[in-house]
Amino acid sequence: MSGLDIRRATTADIPRVAGIYRDARLHAYHGLVPDPDIIASAAPDRPKWRELLADPAVSVFVAERDGAIVAMAIMEGVKLESLHVDPAAHGSGIGQRFLAFCRQQAGPGMELYCLAGNHRAIEFYCKAGMRQAGDVDQLIFGKIYPAHRFVYED
Repeated sequence: MSGLDIRRATTADIPRVAGIYRDARLHAYHGLVPDPDIIASAAPDRPKWRELLADPAVSVFVAERDGAIVAMAIMEGVKLESLHVDPAAHGSGIGQRFLAFCRQQAGPGMELYCLAGNHRAIEFYCKAGMRQAGDVDQLIFGKIYPAHRFVYED
């Protein structure tokens, strides 16, 4: 796929990043996490967005197609904290390209947590060559949910 540009997010991107984060999580976590928690956790006016952008240990990236942000990712060292594609762009290859970019940024040892029951994402990460390396707890808006830890065999 051509026409995908990846760059660091800026404060001006917060509303779109928060919108993709919300919409993708509503789609992926339906029935797993209460919708009100997802919506509240993604509010663009939450201080967390500016804190993430200001934290030197965190990298927030956006992927643009034809000048429009279609995906977002949050990385902390080798851990991919979030990778979300606008649901309207699912199946277009953006997620694969963005995941490859994140892996390149992280280097060896990249890992991520994927919510148990998020079957579409689990299949996506397995197809990308990652393997499940145990189960973990994932904190989502103050509540703990079961998740799987995925890693690459570097």
